[in-house]
Amino acid sequence: MQSNLAIAEELLRIGRYLEPQLPTCPNEDCELFRKAEPEHSGRHTRFGTNAHGTPRFKCGACRKIFVFGGRSTKRQQKTHPNIGIFEHLMNSMPLRRIIKVLGISPAILYDRIDFIHEQCQIFAGERERGLLDREDLGKRYISTDRQKLIVNWSDRKSRKNTVLLSIASADQITGYLYAANVNFDGEMDSEKVKEEMTKFGDQRLAKPFRRFARVWLPQDWDDAAVRAAASRKGTRRASEEPTELPGELLAAVKDTYDAAQEREDIESGDDPSTATRAPAKGMLLHEQTVMAAHIQFVTRLLQKAEKLRFFVDQESGIRAAILVSVPERVLNRTADAFYVKVLKEFTVDQKKGIVGAAKRRLRKVMSDAGVDEEEASLILALEELSSPTLIGKWGDPWFRHPIADMREPQKGVSWLTDIDEPETDPEKRSDQLRHFARLHLKASLTAVDRFFMQVRRALTVAERGVISASADRRLWFGKNAYNPAVLVKLVEIFRTYFNYCEVGEDGKTPAMRLGLAKGPITAEDIIYYQPPLPPRRRAPPKPAEPKPLPPGVWPAELFDVRKEEPLLTLRREGSETNRAAGLATPSENG
Repeated sequence: MQSNLAIAEELLRIGRYLEPQLPTCPNEDCELFRKAEPEHSGRHTRFGTNAHGTPRFKCGACRKIFVFGGRSTKRQQKTHPNIGIFEHLMNSMPLRRIIKVLGISPAILYDRIDFIHEQCQIFAGERERGLLDREDLGKRYISTDRQKLIVNWSDRKSRKNTVLLSIASADQITGYLYAANVNFDGEMDSEKVKEEMTKFGDQRLAKPFRRFARVWLPQDWDDAAVRAAASRKGTRRASEEPTELPGELLAAVKDTYDAAQEREDIESGDDPSTATRAPAKGMLLHEQTVMAAHIQFVTRLLQKAEKLRFFVDQESGIRAAILVSVPERVLNRTADAFYVKVLKEFTVDQKKGIVGAAKRRLRKVMSDAGVDEEEASLILALEELSSPTLIGKWGDPWFRHPIADMREPQKGVSWLTDIDEPETDPEKRSDQLRHFARLHLKASLTAVDRFFMQVRRALTVAERGVISASADRRLWFGKNAYNPAVLVKLVEIFRTYFNYCEVGEDGKTPAMRLGLAKGPITAEDIIYYQPPLPPRRRAPPKPAEPKPLPPGVWPAELFDVRKEEPLLTLRREGSETNRAAGLATPSENG
């Protein structure tokens, strides 16, 4: 079981950048204080600009004047290092080298990281918000996988690194990264959470029913790590090994299933380790919560797409997240999920041998059947589908992908949402099987793996560890971050840079292929981007003043409609009654 509240809170957190930038009243005593909803912010009116050219607004409730918008760098004294910092951060320069090359202080560097992160969020939010209403998305093929990121220890008393897990989803056709979410929240404080948990009585409740079910407490992390270490000492069950899949690929799939069953929570991702610790600042989030929120975010972002096909890493948490996020779409056959297991740990020569063998097999089918490469691939796929390998406790059918390349030399695929009834008509059944074969041939994690590879190469704080010869060959993370919040912000910055600035071999960025940009975006475009101001709201028209009545005409309200007589009887001569009512006497009217 999982907490709906925890998933909803995480979904709101990762989707916050999509909210439009709207003016809010800063007056704490005002009824519109910090209310950014359109119905509230729409009550504010433009009120010129201040001396620096920043737009001013007048609150619709308390009438207080405040500023909103304007230049993105209006609070910075020195703006010239901004572009250099952005480009160096995205091109594999260590933080200390950036400080030295640009001649800035560490305080300025970290302040600019916060600034660039905020600008990237605003820029991406304005573009990606349009995906929610796009009617031309068609069928989207999405690759989803996870990546481990290491944060260096900051306490000599506990020399344990912190492991963060990032889950990302990329479009196979355009390469666009829809989201990359890390299981870390830098705005939460573990001490305050402990105090609040005591008030809510969370310690007496099972995790799914806690108010703070989303976060890992340091003590919970250490206790879970001890239990996980004890469970790993047991031996795994041996099972009869089928022969349809290659031995290495079959063993990798089976090991993943066995490891998942050994966890306390099968959907929790990797169990904590005694060699790692919870972060000193901020709070680590439960991975299954982040996975569920991530999938819900992507499916809501692409809610108008005709069909969604997810090709995901073999992970129980991602599988569950898809099935609970779009159950209606799975049932009406507009959403599907496939496990993909890729073996890449080969030498270059081994990869060349595997790819060469696959190509020779493909050419033989082309020659024997007299067909082109696409049809030959389909024939091989149909042959593999006719005898899948059933693996795991639930007997998932696994398909050996017949096509190999250097990025994915060996690959297995399992269709997790195969609920279609077989056609009875032979011709329709043949078309159905060919459709299934095409779906399996599309299975790949290349799109998201390309992003992960670029993260490793572009961000020095995300590089893999280096083996140290002077420390018993232990891994040394010399350039990694010491503050998890910095690493998370840099990953989010790089997602925007990857989508809008990185040009591929076709001369286009992923955003251009998806229709979110007309050309490559420069660092200046992001750093100096200003969100559009809300449209001007016209003041309501003033009520028209009543026109004076001609002499001898009485106001209608002075008449009783039933009697058609004046309610106020005027005398011929001036009277106190008439004068008190502000009415002229007949003699004064002539």
